[in-house]
Amino acid sequence: MSDWEQLQCLSGEAFALVLLRQDPVFGRIPPEQYGYYIRQGIRAGQQAAEQWTLPEMTRRLEKDRVEVCRSEETPPMDIHSEYCPAENGRGPVIRLYCPTLEKIRAAAQRRGIPVTMEQLEQLHLAHEFYHHLEHCGGGDVSLTSKPVEVRLLGVIRRPRAVRSLREIAAHTFARTVCASPCHPLAWDWLLLNEEDENRAKAFLRLCQQAEQSVKGA
Repeated sequence: MSDWEQLQCLSGEAFALVLLRQDPVFGRIPPEQYGYYIRQGIRAGQQAAEQWTLPEMTRRLEKDRVEVCRSEETPPMDIHSEYCPAENGRGPVIRLYCPTLEKIRAAAQRRGIPVTMEQLEQLHLAHEFYHHLEHCGGGDVSLTSKPVEVRLLGVIRRPRAVRSLREIAAHTFARTVCASPCHPLAWDWLLLNEEDENRAKAFLRLCQQAEQSVKGA
């Protein structure tokens, strides 16, 4: 089985754990609570996806006057798309970085994986649309979930939200609404594999370890 096929077989929970591990407060989360946060993020994305289709999403963006910008610029910090709320008299903007998406499409084509630029754009647009819903009061799962207690200077206790739940939810929403055959992080892996094979192999191992962890939970 190829690396790509292995990624396709992984569960949404495994990818959610990979995202959770990137959270700044992950080290403060007791292992027995990983499942709780994974379920919170995935459930939020699934529940939102039940209310939207791609045509409805497009109409809502038009209604809210969200500008969808297909940028030809090189994106900052390897991001593929971003949501910019309204500010300084300008309405909200969803920016899709076409050069990066084209690289993913080309990498998929070289492996014989059928995907179009339109499908990749829709997937990333749906992800950012979820963040737009959050910004418009649609609910922030990181704020409605149990906070994690951290200690400042080893003494002062402060609650901190698990912000990675927003990304877990947005990825779940996008994959569901767009009926993507695999998790969005798997598409990202295609590009990573083109640019740094060693990092791609490390990411695959991380995902596989996450799958074993969620299965054993």
